[in-house]
Amino acid sequence: MNKSIKKIDQLESLRGIAALLVVLYHVPAWNPMIHNISIIRSGFMMVDLFFVLSGFVIYTAYANRINSFYELAKFQFLRFGRLYPVHLLFLILFLGIEILKYVLQHHFGIASLSKQPFEQNNLAAFMRDVFMIKAFWPNEQAITFNSPAWSISAEFYTYLIFGLIVLNFAKFKNYIFAALGLSAALILFIYQPEHHDFMLRCIAGFFIGCMLALGISKAKDSMILSPYWIPACFLLIGAFMVFGHDAKALKVMIYPLTCLLISAILLSRDHFWKHFLSHPALVWLGTISFSLYMSHGLVLWFYQQVIRVLFHRPEMIVEGLSIPQFEFPLALLLTIGFLAACLLIGFITYKLIESPFREKSRKLVKV
Repeated sequence: MNKSIKKIDQLESLRGIAALLVVLYHVPAWNPMIHNISIIRSGFMMVDLFFVLSGFVIYTAYANRINSFYELAKFQFLRFGRLYPVHLLFLILFLGIEILKYVLQHHFGIASLSKQPFEQNNLAAFMRDVFMIKAFWPNEQAITFNSPAWSISAEFYTYLIFGLIVLNFAKFKNYIFAALGLSAALILFIYQPEHHDFMLRCIAGFFIGCMLALGISKAKDSMILSPYWIPACFLLIGAFMVFGHDAKALKVMIYPLTCLLISAILLSRDHFWKHFLSHPALVWLGTISFSLYMSHGLVLWFYQQVIRVLFHRPEMIVEGLSIPQFEFPLALLLTIGFLAACLLIGFITYKLIESPFREKSRKLVKV
């Protein structure tokens, strides 16, 4: 990624806010009042916002730089160096959890209240994770081990598609990107293939993000939007998450709404809203967002075990999982504690794994 992209603090903040909403989406149904908040229940859509942002950033940085097989290999290696170390860490840790569950069940008679050890997280699932190909399988089979990793599986191979198109079809790349993005979005809109939509969601969001980058590059010197479009876009996205999350066909609206928000951020003059999105706390949240996203599933598993030991509350099966039930005030405190734990582990993961390995990969290819 080139330096000019790194300086867009507002986009980093946007990524951080989206990551936090995804984490909230995965908070267990400890209390129905919290669990049924519409914005939280729609938090999964923020992964699609990630895809659009990713397409925007990658296009801006690499659309004119991949002109040889060496450049393609370097591009893909840098993507690998950013994604795989964190992915591998949490894959191994989740494998350790399955082994622990097996030992507890077969040697101590302590059985899992949800899925049995290696029932879903089996050898085939492990190999799909090792090669980051889980997004090619039906969605239910992709939610194995560290379930959020489905998105990096989709993204890694979408990066490869992008690089191959830029290398081999440079003159026509923008037409191909538009065709891919719009076709994938159209399929999602018409057919709503909810059991096979992971790759489609990534392809749609990523290549729509590429088209957004092209459009902004052409409009930046001739079109200035009012900064009030920024809060207006946040309100539009919020309203859509509250009122439109149950309409499956309308979920694709997250793509144009995200494009509108990014355009408002980049094509408006300096103002309170841009300064707000440049606040160091929000930028920090964006900086650790990938590690936060990848680590929160593991944090949640351990958090759930601690809750069971400390509280011994009655449990209810919700969406196939056994969840302890709490009154609203305690559930709210538990949610805040979970978010704090996620931020801490996300920050540690960023400092110890993501950032060092990303820099090592950059040094290896002399970026």
